[in-house]
Amino acid sequence: QRQMCIRDSMKYCGNCSNPMEQIIPDDDNRLRDVCTSCGYIDYQNPKNIVGVIASFNEKILLCKRNTEPRKNYWTVPAGFMENNESLIDGAKREAFEEVGIKDYDASLFMIYSVPHISQVHFYFYTKLKNMNTNIGPEINKVGFFSFDEIPWDKIAFNSIAVLISKFFEIGSNERPGFQTSREPYT
Repeated sequence: QRQMCIRDSMKYCGNCSNPMEQIIPDDDNRLRDVCTSCGYIDYQNPKNIVGVIASFNEKILLCKRNTEPRKNYWTVPAGFMENNESLIDGAKREAFEEVGIKDYDASLFMIYSVPHISQVHFYFYTKLKNMNTNIGPEINKVGFFSFDEIPWDKIAFNSIAVLISKFFEIGSNERPGFQTSREPYT
């Protein structure tokens, strides 16, 4: 099983294999791993998580995780963005891989920062035309839930609980818009 970790320091250079040293480079303000030989700087930046909150007939699509962390807890289709893809392409790829939904319009709904694990989450909203889904290998169950049916004690991550709450706060009949506060932008 893979487990996610945030590494403390890079020991050897990825370019030339010589030792790295933690210093504050010129024109910077943070400790970085810098190669003592070639000068390569290993910048550690947040990882982007992309996902889709999808609704059909005033219910949202949730999927039960088949992988750790939080195996057998509910979430929306989401995962790490890959290199060379846009935010929306990554979100749509994850939704297709995990629950088989495709060919839909989506708009940015919410951005959620998780600084303690160096992640930024980008969630897109789409209104589905039907309830057709498939279960991918990272998922073991799919369902559509109204607000009162949500298994709140079995939601995988705080970001997902906030996302679901924000979605139902706005109302599923409106087309939700990008959220940075309690009021939607129009």
